[in-house]
Amino acid sequence: MKDGNLTRGAGPVKEHCPDCGTPVEGGRAGCQSLLDELTALAYASPQFAAVHSLAFDAYCMQHPDRYCRSAKSYAAHLTRLCCGLEYDGRPDVYRAIQKWLNGNVEIEKPDALEKRGRMTIAEVLAYAGPQERIAAVHAWAGDVWRAHAHQHDLARRWIREALAMARQ
Repeated sequence: MKDGNLTRGAGPVKEHCPDCGTPVEGGRAGCQSLLDELTALAYASPQFAAVHSLAFDAYCMQHPDRYCRSAKSYAAHLTRLCCGLEYDGRPDVYRAIQKWLNGNVEIEKPDALEKRGRMTIAEVLAYAGPQERIAAVHAWAGDVWRAHAHQHDLARRWIREALAMARQ
């Protein structure tokens, strides 16, 4: 046990994912397995597929070293998280963001946060029913979004730029 990084419970010893803090066997790799499990649920359930993008962007914003390495990838996940929550996941906004980021845009990558939200993917997967999981995805994404509160104006500005470009 190193610096309290392991927890003991009824099951095997679990490490904490260094990115989001969820206790999971295997640490970071175990947490990635939880994302794979969540993705499989989206393929198996049309209801859950509708919130998969929101879940994926929440996960990415909690794991920026892997999923937000460049300024464009950070902007993609931050703006898509905003779109999922503030624009009800409108497909036209998602398309505009993608088109904008595929273009020649000059953006600076914000610093990643140390605290990226209290909820994690493990809490979403703890629910068995699809409606409960969908509600948990919204709660998780909202929690991650609130953790990024100082970047909200930036995400909204980037979305306005994307929508303006889409109208051209």
